[in-house]
Amino acid sequence: MRPASRVPHLLIALAGLTIPALALAQSGPTLAIEDTMRTEVSEVLVRAPRVTLEEILDRVARGEARRESLLVDQTFIATVRVVRDVTGRKGPELLFETVSQIYKKRPDRARAVLLRHYEKPDPKRKDDDDDDVDADFGPGMGEDIVTFAFQPAARRSYRYRIVGRELLGDHLIYRIAFEPRSALAVYEPSGEVWVDTRDMVIVRQEVRFKESPVPLFLKGIRRMTVERTKVGDHWVMSRLLARIEATLPLPKLGRAFDFGMQFSDYAINTQLPDSLFTNAPPPRRGSGGSVRVGVGR
Repeated sequence: MRPASRVPHLLIALAGLTIPALALAQSGPTLAIEDTMRTEVSEVLVRAPRVTLEEILDRVARGEARRESLLVDQTFIATVRVVRDVTGRKGPELLFETVSQIYKKRPDRARAVLLRHYEKPDPKRKDDDDDDVDADFGPGMGEDIVTFAFQPAARRSYRYRIVGRELLGDHLIYRIAFEPRSALAVYEPSGEVWVDTRDMVIVRQEVRFKESPVPLFLKGIRRMTVERTKVGDHWVMSRLLARIEATLPLPKLGRAFDFGMQFSDYAINTQLPDSLFTNAPPPRRGSGGSVRVGVGR
C-alpha cells in the first residue's frame, strides 16, 4: 500500500503544479510518477489503388505548366552574393554583393535596375578585369533551374523513385529522387525534389553533380539547393545556394566559393506598363572568365 505521505505529492503532480510547489509540500527527495496511456485503432483495409509514380510525374508537369501560365508579370528584388575562401584557413569573406530590382512581363520583356553594388577592393585588379559571378534574368516565367529534370522531354533521360511521403498540415509532400538513366551521363545532375501535392509544384530541390559539368574550369559543384515560397496563389523562387570548387585558383574567387541568390519583395500580376521597358539599358555582360547563372527562360 502506498504511504499516506506520498498521496499529496501524486495529486500535486497530476494537477500539473511545478517543482517549487512540490518542494513546499514536503522537504526531501520526491519521485515523479509517469503513466503512459496506450490505445489501439482497428485496422482499415484500403482498396483504392495508390497513385503511381508515372501519374505523379504527369501531375507535376501539369502543375508546373499551370504555375507558369498564371504569371503575367512580376517584380522582385534579387540579391546576389559571392563568398570566397569558404574552405581556406582565412575563413569566409564576402567578395561582392549586388542588389537589383527585376521587372518581367510576358511575352519577352525584362529589365534589371541596379540598386546597390559592393565589391571588395583589390589593388591588383586591372580596370578591364571582369572575372566574377553574375546572374542573367530572362523574360520567361519558367524556372528551368528547378524543373529541368521534371519536364516531359526529360523523362527519357532520368530515372525517378519516391523516397519519402510526409504530411505537412492537411496535405502531403512527396520527396522524389532523380538520376540519369545512362551510367555514361556522369556530367548530368542527380538529386531530390519536394513536391507539394496541393498545387503539384516543386517547392525545394537539392542537386548533386557526380562529375563537374565544366571540368576545364570547375572541379565540381558539390551541392546546390533551390527553394521556393508562396506569394499569394503563386509559387516563386526564394533562394538558391551553391558551393563551387575551381580546378585552378580563379582570380579573386580562389579555389572554392559560395554563390547565393535571394529573391524577395514580390509583386505579381500588377499590370506593368510597357513604358517601363522602353529604352531600358542592356544587362551587363561579363567576360569569358565570368561564371553566369540564368534565371527565367
